[in-house]
Amino acid sequence: MRTAFAFLCVMVSAQVAGAQTSFPMVTHVTPVAVQRGTAAEVVVDCRTSSLAGAYKVLVEGSGVTAEVIAGTPPAKADPKLPAANVPSCKLKVTVAANAALGVREFRIASALGISSLGQLVIVDAPVVAEKPAPSTMAKPVPVPVPSVVCGRIRLAEAVDYYSFPAKAGQTLTLEVICARIQDKIHDLQKHADPLIAVYDADGREQAAADDGYFADPVLTFTAPKDGTYTVAVRDAKYDGDPRWAYALVLTDAPRATHSFPLAANPRKPVKAFPVGSAATAGKDWTITAPAVTGVHTVPLRQNGLETNPVPVVVTALPLVEETEPNDTPKQATRVSLPGGANGRIGQKRDLDHYVFTAAKGKPVRIEVFARRFGTPLTSQLDSQIDVMTPDGKIVASNDDLFGKDAGLVFTPATDGDFVVRVRDLNNKGGDAFIYYLEIDFARPDFTIKCDPSKAMIGPGSRTAWYIQVARANGFAGPVKVEVRGLPAGVTVNALTIPANMTQGLLVVSAAADAKVDAAAVTVTGTADATDEAGKPVTLTKSAISVEEIYAPGGGRARFDVGMIAVAVTGPSDIAAIKVKQTRITLKPGEEVKIDVQVLRGPHYTKDVNLDVILRHLGQQFGNPLPPGVTMVDGKSKTLLGLGSTGHITLKADATAAECTDVPVCVQGYVAINFVVKIGYASEVIWVTVKK
Repeated sequence: MRTAFAFLCVMVSAQVAGAQTSFPMVTHVTPVAVQRGTAAEVVVDCRTSSLAGAYKVLVEGSGVTAEVIAGTPPAKADPKLPAANVPSCKLKVTVAANAALGVREFRIASALGISSLGQLVIVDAPVVAEKPAPSTMAKPVPVPVPSVVCGRIRLAEAVDYYSFPAKAGQTLTLEVICARIQDKIHDLQKHADPLIAVYDADGREQAAADDGYFADPVLTFTAPKDGTYTVAVRDAKYDGDPRWAYALVLTDAPRATHSFPLAANPRKPVKAFPVGSAATAGKDWTITAPAVTGVHTVPLRQNGLETNPVPVVVTALPLVEETEPNDTPKQATRVSLPGGANGRIGQKRDLDHYVFTAAKGKPVRIEVFARRFGTPLTSQLDSQIDVMTPDGKIVASNDDLFGKDAGLVFTPATDGDFVVRVRDLNNKGGDAFIYYLEIDFARPDFTIKCDPSKAMIGPGSRTAWYIQVARANGFAGPVKVEVRGLPAGVTVNALTIPANMTQGLLVVSAAADAKVDAAAVTVTGTADATDEAGKPVTLTKSAISVEEIYAPGGGRARFDVGMIAVAVTGPSDIAAIKVKQTRITLKPGEEVKIDVQVLRGPHYTKDVNLDVILRHLGQQFGNPLPPGVTMVDGKSKTLLGLGSTGHITLKADATAAECTDVPVCVQGYVAINFVVKIGYASEVIWVTVKK
């Protein structure tokens, strides 16, 4: 029924006034943290939309459940009346004692749809809720150690003050979780840049921190004497916003910001060297990577003690650690191919060299894992890699391939040894400049994304997902896409993205008798390929979902998230989008007109716009049409205004490749407000090009 994405309405306000149905748009949670092993009430805020009729909460991962507390008003039963304005609702969140610590994504299902993404922080210390009265340096809010203080940077120039006791020589860690829980918020626009400072009883600053986990500060503080200290929390630019919720972690428990080595083999305990206060709490720390490869967070352990979770890259490849000195190609640490190395740019202008043996013409993938925005990898390293001959001649280089992480594919021109040099781009260094260098064959591979990250469909109606595949390292085959975990009565069409296409379409359809429900689903892609030795392999990838982020000025930004959700809702503005042709065969050079009828809900009398392509302000985000087939805008009637009939003209150019049954659809869009529109999909139109 509806797919939503940002839309800048440049027409008069009367055009958007009649849109009655908007999905809930989560802005923040108060308090934003819940201690594991407890149950607590939190308030979810949707200032610009409504949570009327909220009935279910979907939470990422295991060990955390949530339910809507009774009392949230239902949506209006009479569609002639506006939806009840319910800007917030209470949830009861229950966290298991062994639940993983960290940030959890969640969505709330309501009669109006599935919400945009919210985030909740699971912590291991008691939570101190925000106090209504403002604090000052003279009258800070006293908090215990350890604790997690939840607050908000509500106003410009606002500063929150908290006092805590400390003994001489006692080492504490203060960490703010704020900016990192704003990047996935649909409608926030400006984000916080928190800063913390610690003062003694006489008001003298003892320590301060700004950026640690990207914009969020982390401070390790050792008290110089017994006494009461005060920590101030503010925005670095003295800005503020009522939606800027934060959790201030204050603890004397062993804390680690990073751990060396960064990479480990599955289920294999290895000796770990933490960065942070845990470094002073003994030298027998170990880390055990989980069984599943990829980037994870797990705690360090030592004699019954446990730190906070730290990033670890889990790999099945053989691993080595850098051996100093390795500052020149002749001193390079030997790495197998395939293989990996754990290293650290330990000081300014440090250079780390690694040598491996490769075969002529056989591509090699070289990649640094250290600092990637949107992931747990938060090393201070901004990596640069150079591939060299043993005598120091540079043959390939890269800086930022994966955010701040360097990577490249290198094809040797000869058999023999090659050297990889790793350094910091700005010649910085230190204990937190850790990395994992992976050297492997450039194996056939692909990634898959689903845009948008949610679907909302009424009984008997449909919505569209745009699936995007990025092939790598010579993989050029078709990718079969499947969806699992759909609510009862919901189906999707078959989809295999052909070898000559990078995009495809899923139409999510609800049966006429589908009941209101919501579920988190998984989208996967499967493909057959051959490895570097020519042996057949099956590639299976889970799709990354794309959360729509409203950008300032009405732009459509996107952020990768984990949760893909489907909700069956009540009736909405558009009952159905009907097309006369559901199978089209085109010859190269031929055009076809698709007649479209919009069946409006009984009380929706505003504009409807049609499209086949997912686009916004002239920018294209998804195009499921076969290669060589285009939508002819000049011959399509898409701006229906208050009308209910239009048409789409498709054309195959003279060089269009043959294809069979490529799924596309027509979407009808209605405006929710000045920045959001919602799309309603037709049934699948199967397009064939035949010479």
